[in-house]
Amino acid sequence: MAIACRQTGGEFARFFVVGVGATLIHLGVYWLINWLFALGAADGLALTVSYAVGYVVSFVVNYIVSLRWTFKTQGSVSKGLGFAFAHAVNAGMHLLLLNAFRMLGAGDALSMLLIWLTPWLVDLLPVLGRPESLLPLPVYVIVVPLNFLMVRFFLKRG
Repeated sequence: MAIACRQTGGEFARFFVVGVGATLIHLGVYWLINWLFALGAADGLALTVSYAVGYVVSFVVNYIVSLRWTFKTQGSVSKGLGFAFAHAVNAGMHLLLLNAFRMLGAGDALSMLLIWLTPWLVDLLPVLGRPESLLPLPVYVIVVPLNFLMVRFFLKRG
């Protein structure tokens, strides 16, 4: 039992590191597209598309690193399909929650809170004061643990 917990804990730590990298890639692409096309909180469909594009780019990097480093396993068609399925479910959760939080005004609340708590940080990185830039944050809190369980299941089986 202790060995299984240590192994799973190590996997989760590596999953977390890879996830942070994939998240930074995802957010970077999302923010870049939003900046290039001057998208704002009212551009719901465009924000969804830019979010999806960022997700796909981070997905490819995530798959390669997850196989080789996080779970230290060999790739196969069934593992690739399982990983893709887990991430399709994950992407659906991301898009559903992103739009739910947008409609609920979570980005506005988060940006006001961040501006109030850390105005120096928003001055340093103005993108953090924009509500649409912060919408992904509560999404990650919900979907990351669920995604770990799904990905681990598909990449470690058989």
